[in-house]
Amino acid sequence: MVEREFFRTLLMDINKWKTYPGEFIRLPYGLPIVVIDSQLQMNEYMKKFFLFLSALVLAGSLMAQDAAKDIKKAARLLGTYNLDPQNSTEKLAEAIMLADASMNDPLTKDDPTAWQSYGEIFIAAVDNDVKANVINAEAPVSQPTAPAKAFKGFKMAAEKADKSFQTKDAMKALSSGIQNIYYMGSALYQQKNYAAAYEAFKATYDAYALLKKNNEPTSFSAEEQPKSLYYSGLCAQEAGLSKEAQDVFRQLVDSGSPEPGVYEALFNMYLKDNPTEAEKILNMAREKFPEDSGILYAEINYYLQKGELVSLISKLEKAIEIEPNNVSVYVTLGQIYDKLYQDEVAKDPSMGEANFTKAMDYYKKALEKDAKSFDAVYSIGALWYNRAAAYSLELNSLSSDYSAAGNKKYEAKKLQMDEAFIQALPFFLQAEQLNASDFNTIVALKEIYARQDKLDLVEIYKAKLEGINKQ
Repeated sequence: MVEREFFRTLLMDINKWKTYPGEFIRLPYGLPIVVIDSQLQMNEYMKKFFLFLSALVLAGSLMAQDAAKDIKKAARLLGTYNLDPQNSTEKLAEAIMLADASMNDPLTKDDPTAWQSYGEIFIAAVDNDVKANVINAEAPVSQPTAPAKAFKGFKMAAEKADKSFQTKDAMKALSSGIQNIYYMGSALYQQKNYAAAYEAFKATYDAYALLKKNNEPTSFSAEEQPKSLYYSGLCAQEAGLSKEAQDVFRQLVDSGSPEPGVYEALFNMYLKDNPTEAEKILNMAREKFPEDSGILYAEINYYLQKGELVSLISKLEKAIEIEPNNVSVYVTLGQIYDKLYQDEVAKDPSMGEANFTKAMDYYKKALEKDAKSFDAVYSIGALWYNRAAAYSLELNSLSSDYSAAGNKKYEAKKLQMDEAFIQALPFFLQAEQLNASDFNTIVALKEIYARQDKLDLVEIYKAKLEGINKQ
């Protein structure tokens, strides 16, 4: 097709020629350079040029006519294919090619009959892939975009219809094909073609809504419709289609979806760019699904990121009620009390000591659930190590007092520090056995041996650190 803007540009160039005869002119679209020396040459050139324009217009007209013919030919090829599908696959392939090439033309894009043919061709492609997939689940999907195109064809046929029977025909065909469109969503998901699976599941959801709008009966289950939208969101996520996924999950949340994963997914999407909306979604989800562990852990992680430790305690205790064998919850609670101990020990020693005890209790409960939990073993070592580090700070403040009483306090505090390092040592050694390449564990062991003046072991752990750094 020749665009109207192209003609306008050419006519502007023609006016320039009349004003500047004799100049070199390069025409659009790679026409040759010409030199016009006189009005006579100008007139001759203009005749030839308008002949050229007429040829372009005629070619565009023929292309439009060809598009209308092509979709009709595609419909005939589909009819031939339907008579003998097993031996006429090339007919369907040609019909698909013609249909794909025809529907952007002005003579076809507003034609309901053309769109009906388009839908029927692509639903035939869907049916063909379904049959192949039923026989062999690993059979490649030959037309992954066919489900979405089939839906588009019947939808457009109904929208462009100027007679009631055209709408009816489109809806009947869509009702007959919706189950296979849905099936192909699953098949495409299994084959990890997530973008096409998203389109197939979304087409299923929209197709059911369109059938209901037109009061067309269908055997497709009403319960499957919201599921198809949910699956489309999951596939969009997997395909990296962030906006499409967010739109789907927002639609599901606004409709009151009973699926907790929808709220969790939308919360995570909003968290980076719209934390206020993310928190609204999270609160809505916690109210709607108070016992759902996925939502609870999303909330726990959110408050951990915000550093709101005290408010987390009740949520983690709730998590233990829901999942009493989840080791990570006990470890996380222990780490919260560990942090509170470190924050309080200097300001309020008795409160600090209470938090130390609670941290140790939760770490030990984690070990009761899993004796080989690296996180629990390491955390107990770190708890003792941090206590020793706190004693070391107190030692520094006592080191300037050389009185008898001062020396006595210094020695007592040093004994406490040394004992805390001794308590930490076996847990770090056990942590090393569980994960020999953990950097922090090796650092802690090197520091403890340095405090104990075991220089040979210090050198061994320095070498281990160098080995870890080279990895």
